[in-house]
Amino acid sequence: MVLLLHLTINEALIRAVYNHNSISQDFETLNSDFGPVLQSEGLLGYLIEAKPANACQPINAPPLTNSSSVTYVALIQRNDCPFTTKVLHAQQAGYQAAVIHNVNSQALVTMLGKEDLKHQVNIPSLFIGESASIQLKRIFHYDRTAYLILIPECHWLSCCDLQHNCQLHLHLMRPRHSKQAWPCVSTRSHIFGSTPYLFIGFTLGIWILAFYILWFL
Repeated sequence: MVLLLHLTINEALIRAVYNHNSISQDFETLNSDFGPVLQSEGLLGYLIEAKPANACQPINAPPLTNSSSVTYVALIQRNDCPFTTKVLHAQQAGYQAAVIHNVNSQALVTMLGKEDLKHQVNIPSLFIGESASIQLKRIFHYDRTAYLILIPECHWLSCCDLQHNCQLHLHLMRPRHSKQAWPCVSTRSHIFGSTPYLFIGFTLGIWILAFYILWFL
């Protein structure tokens, strides 16, 4: 049971909302092992492709805006330098989060950080496959009003506590033109999130059975 929880703990979700809020598309991601994790209320922002694309050198800053509440997320290509270097360059340029995509692969990896740089990272970072990055680029190229929601995945009992909070915080964060509310999303654990007591009972039963077998055999 401990292994099962470990396998899902780094998962998160990117939701792209476009076509004047009438369409949304979800992409699976993995959190990095450095920097802050996404807060329970999620993070809403606008995606900007990093220049240079691999962010191994300082990258261009996001567009200037009159509102301090506007959040920008850098889309960065994998390879050529450490993940921490890429995320730090995004942070130094003024981005509030970074999404790094794979190259010639759909595999998701947990990004590991260099020990001497990890403590300097103050923004969350996620990893996606190449096809997800291509689709995101397409969306943001053809729809200038599109935006992202970076959502931490709910896990069994946490979904119960966060369900109302996610709806409330995301409702407050959404752009003025949006008429859509976003629920707390559970991509793999929605059954456990909706029936936590059943899951607890099932888990307890497994532990009791394992104890019985070890004791009497």
